[in-house]
Amino acid sequence: MTDPLESAARPTHGRRSLLTGGIKLAAGAVVLGGGSLLAASPAYAAVPDSPKFYLPGAGGNPVWRQTLHQPNWAMQSFAYDSVNDNIYFAQHKVGSDTGDLWLSKTDLFGKVLSTMAIHGFGHGSSMGVETAGAGNSPYIWIESHSVNDAGTRIARFRWVDDGTLETTSSSIYNRTPTVSSFAHSPRPAIDTHYDRVLFRYHSGSATRPWRIAVFTLADAVAGRLSDGYRLTERAIPTNQELGLTDADSFQGITSCGRYAYLIFGGPNRSSYLVTLDLNDTGSSYVEKFLTNAGDSLPGREAQGIAIWRFNGAPRLAFGYSSKITSTEPDSFESSVFYKSEFSA
Repeated sequence: MTDPLESAARPTHGRRSLLTGGIKLAAGAVVLGGGSLLAASPAYAAVPDSPKFYLPGAGGNPVWRQTLHQPNWAMQSFAYDSVNDNIYFAQHKVGSDTGDLWLSKTDLFGKVLSTMAIHGFGHGSSMGVETAGAGNSPYIWIESHSVNDAGTRIARFRWVDDGTLETTSSSIYNRTPTVSSFAHSPRPAIDTHYDRVLFRYHSGSATRPWRIAVFTLADAVAGRLSDGYRLTERAIPTNQELGLTDADSFQGITSCGRYAYLIFGGPNRSSYLVTLDLNDTGSSYVEKFLTNAGDSLPGREAQGIAIWRFNGAPRLAFGYSSKITSTEPDSFESSVFYKSEFSA
């Protein structure tokens, strides 16, 4: 299932050599439990070099054909709390335009442990999980305030086991980006390895409408989401520039260090992983990779991509929803694969 406001994306091929390394939050930037900050981290001109995932490389398949909380709702996205070894999945009801979502908290193999119902939030096409420490419930970042099943804001809220949340709740922090190029349709992802938040959003441009802006997690948590706090911002190539068709739907985005990773694919179609250099511009991209992960799944459709920290190292996890019935009501299963190697 594709976000109703999505338009597909595509670029010109190019590669860069990388140095290993990363960036820490500025000294004195301390996040409090309620999301306030004692000191602001500075804005950077660009994202420092970091390793790049080797998309043809080795990986694994820890979640295989698992049924989430609502068997008749399709998985749309997922994200990890790597401190507490949990995955959080978002499910959307096929054909619905209410913006209601079910969220499932699972173990690392996809076994459901608890759920949340969130009403009027959107399609659930991208989400982030902000870890709050060992034994603590994390914060969920996801689109909210749905109009015709598409979120118009970004909500940050604390996970509550078996809870229910309305968009009117005072427990929600509005974390919609305020950069000058923002027009509508924000979608979040969290780089849990480098502590950054990426927003994908529509700029209103007719040529390359979709853009990315990246902030430190500390600034994003505190609501500092204007131009002066950006680490970087760039356009996402169109599907034509990526050499894809309109049927190759955008299905998720995440980032790890200097690179953003996107997944494309439609129902019962090939799926592609795309790497973007966050410091590049326009139609440029680093790599497009046709992945055969999950080819044997019935009704296979790419859905979601996220960073999973395992034994202190990041993994690039990407998921598939599979429709396992041929008559209504549709029933769905979810699978997750990952890549763990980096380019030399």
